Amino acid sequence: MSGPALRTVAADTSALVSLAVPRADPNYDTKTKPDPLQYLLTACEVSVPPKVVAELEQLTPYQDIHGAAAQNVLAASNHYTETDPYQLADGPDSRPAIGLDDGETDGIVLANTLDVDGFLTDEFGGTNFALVHAALQGPRIVPTPRLICDYARNGHLLTADAKTLLELIGQHRSWENSPYVSQLLSQL
Repeated sequence: MSGPALRTVAADTSALVSLAVPRADPNYDTKTKPDPLQYLLTACEVSVPPKVVAELEQLTPYQDIHGAAAQNVLAASNHYTETDPYQLADGPDSRPAIGLDDGETDGIVLANTLDVDGFLTDEFGGTNFALVHAALQGPRIVPTPRLICDYARNGHLLTADAKTLLELIGQHRSWENSPYVSQLLSQL
């Protein structure tokens, strides 16, 4: 990431699911290839609000890659901290209306309250990106595809591995036609 190192993050549901897709894909072997969820959880102090955990739990019954990815995130719960931003001394008393879903909103509130380095999200296009950016009061927005590219730029991943991950995740998360992801791929 440009700027200071990313050491602390708050994350939303979609970003965590996206990072867990490779482990959930039966054609991708995270024992021999990079596991982006593991990278995040071992490189950063990750915090999530209870609403994100609830959304992950709601995804697990689905018999698809998203349900399997959500199960992978929940299985790694000892590597992230669940924190209710509305119970923190510096946090607001209730969820603000900022035009995003509850998981994203609570993640942003948590990021602002904890003053983490970044807020990890799959929002990188359209109106929601602007809403996330406007609601953050210090932490920088970290779109999931950008995190993967920055892992390659910083030497944590080979460029070829970052491209493979973006393409693999993109197939399952509808990133393959994204101009944002295409631009990131062209810069690797």
